[in-house]
Amino acid sequence: MRHLILIFAASFCIAAACNKEHLPEYYFECKLDGKEYVPDNCANCRRSIILGDTVLLINANRGFEVIGFGIVDQPIEKTTYLLNHERTKHSADYDNTIGNPSDIFRTDSIRIGQLTITSLDKVNKIIAGSFSFVAYNVEQNKTVNVTEGKFRLQYKIN
Repeated sequence: MRHLILIFAASFCIAAACNKEHLPEYYFECKLDGKEYVPDNCANCRRSIILGDTVLLINANRGFEVIGFGIVDQPIEKTTYLLNHERTKHSADYDNTIGNPSDIFRTDSIRIGQLTITSLDKVNKIIAGSFSFVAYNVEQNKTVNVTEGKFRLQYKIN
């Protein structure tokens, strides 16, 4: 009887595990102008770096398309940051080519967004959160909308 109970319990646990949705350990995803944006699956396609506990840089690339954001704060912590500067302090951008500055869209004082850090595990160096922003390209007079962003990444310290 005891063996029968153990077999039933093991079968139940295996069946329950099979029915669970498996989430990736690390991810970065969002919508770019309403379409799903998921970076390529390469070693450097999703990166997160914290410099001296005061600068956070996160970016992801899909081919030549790069979505990124940066925060300067003392120290980087679990909170919500306003992404409202161009190239300084708290900013986000979308670049759809390599080496052509006329294809970069950036947040500014009018086109803004937010980054919320929901988890910052300094022991295991894992950061997680959500983001969204509107970025503008001056030369093209166009905007892009990045929405429903979420990430969980292992970060490096430099």
